[in-house]
Amino acid sequence: MRTKRMLVTATVTAALAALGLGVASVPAQAATDIKIGVTAINSMGALQYAVDKGLFKKNGLNVTEIIAFPAPPPSIAGLASGAVQFTYTPSIPAINAYENGGVALRVVAPADGYSRVDLAKAKKSEAFAAKIDDTGLCIKPGGGVNRWKDLVGRTVSVPARGAQAEVTIASAIKNDGGDPSKVNWVTLSFPEVTTSVANGTIDAGFTVEPFTGACTAAGLKNLGSPGIQFFDTEQAIGLWVTTADFASQNPAAVKAFQKTMFEVHELARTNKAAARAMTIASTKITEVPTSQALAANPTYYPLYVTRADMTRPATKMLELGFLDKKADVAGLLMKQYRK
Repeated sequence: MRTKRMLVTATVTAALAALGLGVASVPAQAATDIKIGVTAINSMGALQYAVDKGLFKKNGLNVTEIIAFPAPPPSIAGLASGAVQFTYTPSIPAINAYENGGVALRVVAPADGYSRVDLAKAKKSEAFAAKIDDTGLCIKPGGGVNRWKDLVGRTVSVPARGAQAEVTIASAIKNDGGDPSKVNWVTLSFPEVTTSVANGTIDAGFTVEPFTGACTAAGLKNLGSPGIQFFDTEQAIGLWVTTADFASQNPAAVKAFQKTMFEVHELARTNKAAARAMTIASTKITEVPTSQALAANPTYYPLYVTRADMTRPATKMLELGFLDKKADVAGLLMKQYRK
């Protein structure tokens, strides 16, 4: 299946304001047509693999289109407008849209994340963190940015304001004694970061694999791993979400989606060849060379989203000023599929 790329305009983004679930085995049903929103990163390979191998069809879903959005907030706008029925978003923009944007989201399943063992090791070793974190901050060697607080007064790109990139980098700056409110935040897509850092248009740019590796491959430098620094024990960072309306009106389709993603994640965790095939499948979405995708840090695929996966980032968002009140995690998180 070819991936359709969608540049979301203000008209679609305005749909954010327009919106104001137990899992059992999936019953037999007629195939339900769905469209799925993605962001062009390596972890989307599991979804593409599930489509290519007919796993969705096996569970009663017909994926008619995969639509690539430039960042998670526009993909949530696309979900709210009905352009897609499920979409990818990290936990931070999901919480932001739900609490600040008034979008009635429901977290259906995990898309990517970290293992608790790896998180613990990463806290003790920057080198290990760099090997497992798919996020990074691309900078130019000798450009005057040597630590997180050096970003104060600099121009830093993120794919969208108020989302995972800005929140995790802001946390790293604050922890290093800097004031993230004094950063000149700009928005830029992942493929544009390396060139923009190299030519001095920006001082630093947030990346996710396969674009984190592309930064260093171009002779630039990765300042650090903002994802690993921010998340403590959370395993599910990237999520699959739908709307409350779709979930209530199409419970069988939601259950089928959950079951499919559980099955493909379980396969990735137990079969190295399948996991490699998923990384290769991601290139249909990222449109990077296979060699670049395979050289990137491997994706970790959680089996379900826990309450802690949502409450811990929400608590930090509140502390950093990205939320005005405690998040309603119970209303956002659906019961997850388990065997």
